[in-house]
Amino acid sequence: MTQTPPLQPGPLSPQHGVPPQGGMPSPGVPVPQGGHGAPQPGYGAPQPGYGGPPPGGEAPHGGAPARKPSKAPTVLLIIGALILVLSVVAGVVLAVVGFGGVANDASKYEIFESGSGTVTAAPGDTLQLYAEEGVPVPECTIDGPAVGSGTIQTSGFGLEGREWSSFDSFTAEEAGTYDIQCGDTPVMVGPPVSIGGIFAGLGGILLAVGGGALGLLLLAIGAILLILRKRRA
Repeated sequence: MTQTPPLQPGPLSPQHGVPPQGGMPSPGVPVPQGGHGAPQPGYGAPQPGYGGPPPGGEAPHGGAPARKPSKAPTVLLIIGALILVLSVVAGVVLAVVGFGGVANDASKYEIFESGSGTVTAAPGDTLQLYAEEGVPVPECTIDGPAVGSGTIQTSGFGLEGREWSSFDSFTAEEAGTYDIQCGDTPVMVGPPVSIGGIFAGLGGILLAVGGGALGLLLLAIGAILLILRKRRA
């Protein structure tokens, strides 16, 4: 019976204490430390900085986050436009209503070229006598159902290209016809000029001018800020 001689160690045979390639060490065979075939330190572990953030915690390709542009210019433009439009519209409406009310009262005035005439009044109506500017103030008498004291308000009114100023007034305490005699001097009779209408008209003008100027100022500031921001970009 033929016996196979034991294999002699050769260059292709497994070395003592070294596991075959791709295998595990034989049971009971110690693995040398730090020799050929020992696992290298750090082999297979991720290298520092590979696949992760660099030291210091900074992003690999990032810088400081971009700053969002300020909304102040846009806000100023919107507010300025609103103030401008609302001020002009409200001011014009208020002026038209105020001065329009005064103009509508023109139908309530009556000129007596001869200096004498009659007017019909309701209870509580206050009427003023107006003399034309540049003409001496006449002496007048008023006769009617119940003539009461007038107002201390002084009014001026323009009618038919002529300017008139009040010099006397009375209140009709009862309804009826009142007779006015002022000699031969022309006289105009009518209610006092509406103070509320005048103030409303003047207030409307001031609102339109002042509010419009403020709105334009805000628009200009907003536009300048936008231009400066585009130049810096």
